[in-house]
Amino acid sequence: MARKSKQQRINEGNALIASIKQDPVLAKEQRWLIGFLTDLVSKFQRGKGGTSRQRELFDEKIAAGVPARKVNTHVAQPEVLKAEAAIKVLQSQPTLYSWEIRVGGEIVANGLKYNLSAKQLALLDTFVKKAEQLEQQYQCPIDPEKYEEAKLLCDLADTYVGLTAKKSKDIDILRSALAQGIGFSDDQLEAGRVAVSGELKKYNKYKDRFPPGMLVKYNGVDMCMVVSGPEIGNFGSNTRGYYATASNLYVYRLSSTVSSSMLTLDMLVNTLRKNSKH
Repeated sequence: MARKSKQQRINEGNALIASIKQDPVLAKEQRWLIGFLTDLVSKFQRGKGGTSRQRELFDEKIAAGVPARKVNTHVAQPEVLKAEAAIKVLQSQPTLYSWEIRVGGEIVANGLKYNLSAKQLALLDTFVKKAEQLEQQYQCPIDPEKYEEAKLLCDLADTYVGLTAKKSKDIDILRSALAQGIGFSDDQLEAGRVAVSGELKKYNKYKDRFPPGMLVKYNGVDMCMVVSGPEIGNFGSNTRGYYATASNLYVYRLSSTVSSSMLTLDMLVNTLRKNSKH
């Protein structure tokens, strides 16, 4: 057999690992092979060559290619077969549905060999529904107004402290749709509203309280006119809320020297408590 470089073995090993993992059932059956390939690839990446026997076995497995599934005479429950097809649909969004792909793949692999419990079948049913929703997303028309609202919800989530895993997933669905230019259902948009309902309520409150054109007195010096509503900056996750430094109201300073200035919402609110003027 011709000599191979470490980089060639790394590329071949990663390609075979990825091919095996495409089939959750096969990945479960070939745990040892995946572990062996991963260990050798890691050694090659660190500049180590492994033993001559390890390299020989590695090259044999690469030459053999993707192994076939083991013979299985068990008749799987219908829900398992539906879930197996659903997992393949979810694999088109590996980052967004990584947990569903991993857990669902393991349950499906067991379900193809043994009967599953009612709880396991119920969990598989949720994966099937998510796959159906994903397929529907590709068919949903893109509504510019809903897109703008979804972007607002995602921006609010960036400054929201305390999002649960479920609420984060609801926002991630909208964020993924925006990034890929696909649609989303009304139910998914409503789930996004619920996820950031607290911040959305505060945003709407200050948006109504300080409409464009309103004159305010900032720090008792010069009159200013609000020229736009709250604008939310993306300051990363778990920063202070938009009503503090994360969001700004742009104001126009009315004085003999025309200039523009920036007034943060909490500064404006604190000032108006003392001396607001219209």
